[in-house]
Amino acid sequence: MTTRGVFVVLYLCGIVGSWAEDACLNPMKVPILKKRDRAYAVATGERALNDRLLTEGWYDAGDKVLLDSAPDFQHCGTRFPIWRKKKNGDKSLMCILTYNNNCYRNFTIETKMCGPKEIFYLKKTISSSAYCFGKPGIPPTFNVKPNVTYRNESGTSELKFLCVFSKHEDDVFYTTNWVVNGELVLSEDPMKWDDENVTETHALTQAKLTSVNIHRFGFELRCSVRASFRKDTAASVPVLSDSKFIGIKISNRSIKLSEGESANISLQLTVPFGCMGGNLACDLPIESVHLETTADCKQAILESSRCGTVISATEWDKPATITVFGQVSQSHGSSSTVLKLKLVTPDLSPDNPFWSNYTVGVIAVQLIKNTQPIAQKSCYATNDPHMMTFDGRRYEHQYDGVFTMYKHDIFPIEVQIKTADCGYGRHNAWCICGAAVRAGRTVFEFNKCAGRNVSSKMEYTLCEDSGDVLQVKKNFKSYEVYLPTGGRVNVNINNIFLNVYIYPSVQDENHSLGLCGTLTGNCRDDFVLRNGTYSTDDTATDDCDSPYSNWQNLLTTFSNSWKVDNQSDLFNPDVYGSLSTWPKTNLYCSCSANASSPTYSGAVNCTAAIHKVCKTLRHFTDVSPTNCTITDRRRKRSAGVRSESPRRLRRQAANVWTNGWTEAKARTFCENLFQESRSVQACKNVTGVGISGSIDNCILDIQLTGTSDFYRFSIDTVRDKCLHELLVDPELQVKNGTMNVSVYENVVAEACLNDCSGKGTCTNGDCVCQTSYGGSDCSVDLTSPPRLFGTETVVECDASRDACDVFSVRGETFVDGVSTCLVEEIRARKSGQESVVSKVYLATVVSISHAQCRVVASDRTGSDDMDSLRAYRISIANSPGNYGDSLGLIVFDSTCIHMHAESGREAKFNWTMKGQYCLDKGACVPHGARQRGNNCLVCDVSGNKRTWKTGSESRCHSENGHFLPITVAVFVGGVVLGIIIVVASVCACKRIKREGKNFYSMRKVFRKSVERCA
Repeated sequence: MTTRGVFVVLYLCGIVGSWAEDACLNPMKVPILKKRDRAYAVATGERALNDRLLTEGWYDAGDKVLLDSAPDFQHCGTRFPIWRKKKNGDKSLMCILTYNNNCYRNFTIETKMCGPKEIFYLKKTISSSAYCFGKPGIPPTFNVKPNVTYRNESGTSELKFLCVFSKHEDDVFYTTNWVVNGELVLSEDPMKWDDENVTETHALTQAKLTSVNIHRFGFELRCSVRASFRKDTAASVPVLSDSKFIGIKISNRSIKLSEGESANISLQLTVPFGCMGGNLACDLPIESVHLETTADCKQAILESSRCGTVISATEWDKPATITVFGQVSQSHGSSSTVLKLKLVTPDLSPDNPFWSNYTVGVIAVQLIKNTQPIAQKSCYATNDPHMMTFDGRRYEHQYDGVFTMYKHDIFPIEVQIKTADCGYGRHNAWCICGAAVRAGRTVFEFNKCAGRNVSSKMEYTLCEDSGDVLQVKKNFKSYEVYLPTGGRVNVNINNIFLNVYIYPSVQDENHSLGLCGTLTGNCRDDFVLRNGTYSTDDTATDDCDSPYSNWQNLLTTFSNSWKVDNQSDLFNPDVYGSLSTWPKTNLYCSCSANASSPTYSGAVNCTAAIHKVCKTLRHFTDVSPTNCTITDRRRKRSAGVRSESPRRLRRQAANVWTNGWTEAKARTFCENLFQESRSVQACKNVTGVGISGSIDNCILDIQLTGTSDFYRFSIDTVRDKCLHELLVDPELQVKNGTMNVSVYENVVAEACLNDCSGKGTCTNGDCVCQTSYGGSDCSVDLTSPPRLFGTETVVECDASRDACDVFSVRGETFVDGVSTCLVEEIRARKSGQESVVSKVYLATVVSISHAQCRVVASDRTGSDDMDSLRAYRISIANSPGNYGDSLGLIVFDSTCIHMHAESGREAKFNWTMKGQYCLDKGACVPHGARQRGNNCLVCDVSGNKRTWKTGSESRCHSENGHFLPITVAVFVGGVVLGIIIVVASVCACKRIKREGKNFYSMRKVFRKSVERCA
């Protein structure tokens, strides 16, 4: 390189170096400058500015300079503000301000004038401190406190917020600052008063909020106004307005609840919400979402009264309420759980974006569980009626009629039992033959009181409440009815008798009435009469430890007070009209975050049950309402039921033994029976299960009847109470021991239903039945067909009203997964009937006395079957081929068919036509309409004569429309045959000409050619 080149390079480097050394050319920008103003105070929870990590160097503050007077503590966006105490040439003395010292520590920095602008060489500082900047000059004195107001924009859904203040005496400039949640988000440009236009111009709109990344309401809003003589001079110290919350306020964010209790959450809008186009009818929905729920039944569950609420635009200033309930959990014990309930608005239309997806708040709910008052409590009525109250008082109920066994004194819940003479002239016995469970306008009825030869009932007989007010589950002859309060009614069926057990919930404490007594924990106050007074019976005030004597424990006054009259009898459908519905205020929603269609309407995803059924015994399945409309149902009086029972007086006076029985023999029999029962032996050590009382009942039954026919009821009492304790006591479900098996698993494996009735072996909790026996308890002889009721009549199904594809059969005893239907289809003409086809289907077993069979129309019909109806004979078997009596069914359309009402099965199949109709394979075709299978035939009704006439269209040219398809087929076939002959002739001629054959040979060739060309 030449010497001249070296000098050029050095000259250029010198220029670049001089540029790099000039601080005025490229200073850094002071970070977050707007917060470094003396007016900016650090809000609670806000992260303060911190220049400890600042990059040292030259900084430009725009039109601002270092503050030359001390600000307030925790201002300038930091905890410890740094201000300039003194300036001497290009040196400035800086002070760090603390809460009690304006100059806790000082240090020096360099400054430099770049023309009229001053720049600063900023150094790193101590933690939680930052430099303060402001505009130069002396501001006017302006200490006005403004006020935040709001206004709806006309014709829109938007809100506008105004910072209202009074005018300064001088003509000054005003700068409005908006603070959201303690943070300065917007400073308006300085402007003069201009006839108060400054307030409108500086108004905070939803568009301005969006520009600073605020898209939802639910914030604290404040404003301040600063005055200055010029736009570029120092402004006055601002005075913040009072804070105003913009959104929806929640009355309480922390709630404490016990199971079964409720609390209200009040919601209040602080500003109105607008409606697009000035419409005043729009609404603001608020939904509740559970953020946390428990995974099992050991803890309480949170429920809300609705999935939310709705606030009307016209009543925005009125509070709305959501009620939160402490759900009753299935298991017993004590616990305290904190759950969270989140309130949000849904995704609304674009009209109200600031109210869409708005989180109103999260509520912490402490749920307290304490089931000690109901631990090991139960009430039962077992045959022939031995009673025990919730608080453990045993007594006898040797009376007939319908009685209130249990009633809640607040909620419309009641359980009635019905007793009848079950001695059949041989024994002195009254038994429970019916039970009816009611909640609101929902009733589930068990009724076997009409005897063995009449259809019994285990089904919903009324269900007019929304939601699952009563939840019913079954396993063969055992039923569980879950009450909306969390209580449970168990009904076990044995032949035509019932054992009824009621297990209370925490909501029954101090609220139960009826034969089950008052649940207070005090045995001496159990026998409250229906009129509210206390029983005057001799033993009514005894305690639980009093000796139990059969006849001394007949509480006549108490029992008779709970006898039900005809106007309150749940077995009488005429009473249903007077029943009140389940209160809508007692509907609860599971508004989980993953709900498929969360809604604020109380009609969706809501239930009357304030409890959750988390665990049931094996093989129990849901029972759904199949037919809750009671029509033309006459009340049948039970055989043996008497309004006054002369036998009752003899029983009370009797204390004798018959048929060779003695007390010692009876005791030995019952004790041996309990010793041999695997169910009893598995349950005898379960806490809360007593055996001695059940043995006493077994002995008493033998004394009263002179037989051992009722011994299974006493064992059933032990088993049912045992299984209940297994379900509700979490300790019994804990696995332990060398086999890692719980008490629950051990007992369930041994406690088979009815000990398999002596016809099977209990294996891992299931009965393995002997050959020819079936049912969950092996009590059904499968070789005997079920007894069907109503075999002397034929059921008529009107196809104009019903689908007529399922036939309900009543009888005894049907077995789920075993019973089959034999369905014989019959063609019923006016002149007679004939069998078409028979098919076998698996029956749908609704209960042991109710099965359903499919009826499917066969396609084995011809043109001569137009004037016929479908009829069926249906029978059921529990083993292949063993079908018994059958039931008749005929399907007709009442539009044009009149069924005759003469007696006798065959007469019931007789029918006649009516009205201006023809019959087409059971379907009614009006006069002038066409037949379904042949649209050339038209129904013609003249007087009493019904005929099918051919239509006038040319395509229906046949004299009889029936032959038109045949004519068309013959014509098409002839054309095809002609084409084949022509083609064959051409092929034959070409071959003859090619081979030179004579005429005789041509015939053979022609025949072969036809075959080849065809």
